[in-house]
Amino acid sequence: MTAAGTTPDAWKEVLLIGIIPDGGTEIAFASLVEDVSALDWMEKDMEGKILVNGGRIAQFNMTGEEGITMKVYPVDALLDNSNIAQGVVQMFHPQTTEDATQPVLVDNTRTRTKHGIILLQAETLPATAGALPAESKTAYRVQIINAYMTSYKPSYDGKIWSAEVTFKWTPFQKDATSNKREESTDGSVQLPAAITSATSF
Repeated sequence: MTAAGTTPDAWKEVLLIGIIPDGGTEIAFASLVEDVSALDWMEKDMEGKILVNGGRIAQFNMTGEEGITMKVYPVDALLDNSNIAQGVVQMFHPQTTEDATQPVLVDNTRTRTKHGIILLQAETLPATAGALPAESKTAYRVQIINAYMTSYKPSYDGKIWSAEVTFKWTPFQKDATSNKREESTDGSVQLPAAITSATSF
């Protein structure tokens, strides 16, 4: 057993993001991301139902979809180079076969592809979100499977080519198993291995 690390006052400023297209391997997004503007985790809302005697009972509403929105700076229609992200358009418009031949050509498609997402914050960050943080170091990780890119909005905001992208997923699969997992360690043990699939933990 290793000694526990130092838990920070707050996780801030830097995190690693990895995206795994269905059938592919992790693509590192940290260098493309300026900010994560929305973490729309699900709501478990409820409302009170009034009884004839004036009492109340809690009625639970169905849980909603979850999502994450982030700003990226695409430099290419190419999806990645050596598993480092270069662009996102082929995540939004998946081609029959990923186009990596110059010149890269991406047609609009009706196809939707599932993605796995890894968000990692750690006392000492490894090379990628899918890699394990060092032993004895604190870490917090969120992993998502079966997510779809539902929005890709390029712009010249700030006079620089950027895009706001959103991934969404249902909180549960058809068999009621989870599509999102949050994990942390105080450094006394390492986190388990990260996902390597877009569809399973």
